[in-house]
Amino acid sequence: MERKIVIYLTFLLCFGISIGNAAVEVGFVYLGDKGDFTAPALEFAEKTFKTKQLAKADLKSATFKQFGVVWWHDGDADPGGLSDAEINAFLDYAESGGAVLLTGAAIRYATPLGLENAEPRKFGPVENDGSRVGIIVLKETLELGLVDGLENVDGKAPKVEDWIQVNSTGYPVSGDYFDTIWKNFTTLAHAWEGGTDYTDRIAAFGYWEAGDGKVFNMNWRLPNFHKNNESIDHIEKLTENVINWLASESEFADVTAGHKLPIVWGELKGQK
Repeated sequence: MERKIVIYLTFLLCFGISIGNAAVEVGFVYLGDKGDFTAPALEFAEKTFKTKQLAKADLKSATFKQFGVVWWHDGDADPGGLSDAEINAFLDYAESGGAVLLTGAAIRYATPLGLENAEPRKFGPVENDGSRVGIIVLKETLELGLVDGLENVDGKAPKVEDWIQVNSTGYPVSGDYFDTIWKNFTTLAHAWEGGTDYTDRIAAFGYWEAGDGKVFNMNWRLPNFHKNNESIDHIEKLTENVINWLASESEFADVTAGHKLPIVWGELKGQK
């Protein structure tokens, strides 16, 4: 076993590892309407990653495990309830080391999934309300590369405590766990609206641990892929960074070494 580890490490040192966008396989789920808040999110996923759209019949653990990241985004309508089998599929995938991203109405399923005991607020969609929103950078936000390629509201490279706008107006069907009613959430950036700093009150950007995996929550007013959003490049880049980070944490993400030999990242991580 030690010899095998040495061989792996030598190979990686010689050829390097890159988790490029094309190498990240994303399973994209939407169960409600494919409207103005959902369709552009799917289009973004398809142009940025190796994305496959999953239907309700595909909500199975074995299917999810074909993807490094499962992204569930419903921005136009509440998709309705999940069966016990469908809930268990998400849980088994995550607990086995997978990575799930919840955006839009998908946040409302964090409680049925057993990640929290509290009930999230529900709201949206609203196409235009004139309210600017974004994230406030923490040390962890920088360390994990979640704001790489983004600019703060002054047009400069972001630092800790800087504000980054990701939405210029409106918001999808969404929700939040307002006023610290959550118990298990790890915040990776605070949120702001207009001049208001919500600090750590709405659990809008961060993750829950689920077994060996993670369920990331990017919600509230943040994940707006509607054409009205003049900051669309920022929310797309932020989402890209989140998915790349989740893929680096996922046991089911394929990794390309030197753009030649595909290696299963989970196999390497399992040798640690």
